[in-house]
Amino acid sequence: MNTTLPQGPPSGAVVVGVALDGSPAALSFAAAEACRTHRPLHLVHVLRISGVEAYAGVVQGAWEAADQALAHALAQARDLVVGEVPVTAERLDGGWLVADLVDRASRGAMLVMEHRRIGPVRRVVTGSVVAGVASRCAVPVVSVPEGWRPGESQAVVTVGVQDAGEAEPLVRRALSEARARDVGVVVLHAWYLDEGYDSVVADRAFRAERKRKLTRELTPAIEAASADFPDVPVRLWVRHAIPTGALVDSGSSSELLVIGRRHHLLPLGSHLGPVARAVLQYGTCPVLLNPESPVEGAVPVDDTGHARRAAQPA
Repeated sequence: MNTTLPQGPPSGAVVVGVALDGSPAALSFAAAEACRTHRPLHLVHVLRISGVEAYAGVVQGAWEAADQALAHALAQARDLVVGEVPVTAERLDGGWLVADLVDRASRGAMLVMEHRRIGPVRRVVTGSVVAGVASRCAVPVVSVPEGWRPGESQAVVTVGVQDAGEAEPLVRRALSEARARDVGVVVLHAWYLDEGYDSVVADRAFRAERKRKLTRELTPAIEAASADFPDVPVRLWVRHAIPTGALVDSGSSSELLVIGRRHHLLPLGSHLGPVARAVLQYGTCPVLLNPESPVEGAVPVDDTGHARRAAQPA
């Protein structure tokens, strides 16, 4: 295996970012996704060395440590896929972690990363690599919590929607993921009145009327998305709760949580919204951030999650 020269992922691959610890949770998810969708699996490790470290003569040691970690992860990945799909790997030395991962993801169909459990002070200082990548990536990004293991949750895909305008593409993505897993979909909309009004205004009658109103608004988008997925059971859950808490809670009973990248009131192309950031930080199940729109050069997929063949000229 040559992990020194950048090679790039095969077209339509499931790309997984691998850290020095091997990112076992992300690797397990990515291997299962590659086998499920019959896509190649490609491992990427981005080496980051500061100028001070380079002058200290640690470059060679860093290369060796990175190659050892990547070789170990590659062996694990091949064990996980048991020959069902090809597995490749590469080491990138540019040091631009977010930019390099976004570039490699754009050549594949999905990027899988592991989300580290770190303290809030360090989070403020270092930021989140997953959030940085997800806010720029043209393909779906899946954040897998550190320590997650497959098979620990109930068989359902949950999708969080904020308003009817954004619901259809998100529900469609969730239905596609659910069909590939042979599970059902829960469409979750959570609402809560801010500034202290909730405890004053949201009595039983108000909550009942709000639920009826939101159900009327969201049902057409859900039905439109479900038209191509008659075999996938789907239900709408309108919940009176703080949205972030409701989405995080759903992780304990979800195989996958699908959310939008930005808040619905932010302009297109914005970085992650506050709800998405909070769910990434505290979520207990894999979280898929759906891109806002397809980008030229990204590999299109059909509703089953497989690569779509280009139309042949007449």
